Amino acid sequence: MRRMLRLFVPLTVVAASMVTAMVAAPFGADVHTPQGFADATTMLQKTAVSAALLVAWMIAAVALTLLSGREIRYSSVEMRASALHCFALGLVALTSFALTAIVLNYLIPFHVGIPLLFALGVFAILTKIYGMVAVFHAVGTLIAGSRTREQLAGRKWLRGDLAMVVIGVLILGAIRLIPIVGLIVWSLTSVFGIGTALATKFGRREPWFLAFRAVES
Repeated sequence: MRRMLRLFVPLTVVAASMVTAMVAAPFGADVHTPQGFADATTMLQKTAVSAALLVAWMIAAVALTLLSGREIRYSSVEMRASALHCFALGLVALTSFALTAIVLNYLIPFHVGIPLLFALGVFAILTKIYGMVAVFHAVGTLIAGSRTREQLAGRKWLRGDLAMVVIGVLILGAIRLIPIVGLIVWSLTSVFGIGTALATKFGRREPWFLAFRAVES
């Protein structure tokens, strides 16, 4: 069984790369011409880079789910419950990140903008990574999640947060290999993820600012 898996996984990656290159190649091109061969080689290289990035996303998703599975599940539930709110918040957050980066760029001569830009970049990257993992969980739950407790109790493999995240990565990863559609879908996924991370405060569901209460006399 392990030998079959070792052979199946590389062959699947190569086959997906070849199919993607054939689909993305211009119609009517002669495969025997040097130009067509160069285009196919370039497309295979791009597909290989995309596959490497998907492997990196898989590792990050598995590690984050093992460390913060409850938070990821809470964020996934929030995104599925109020998808429009998360998407709108993601758009606002991306706009805010861009405007803040522009403002901080003018503070670089004063030796203050560089550390602030670095902090903003780290926060944006962490928000995107966490949000994407939450989206992976939500997609996996929508596709392969159990609908009833009896169905969940009867399962042996497709259960748990880690399984949902892995399924989500595989589904969105397959979509990402499609030339134009994949880029659009992953851009929208990033907006959903950032909005979900900020809406749930990284799955902790706590207010961003402290609420002051009047002292009762």
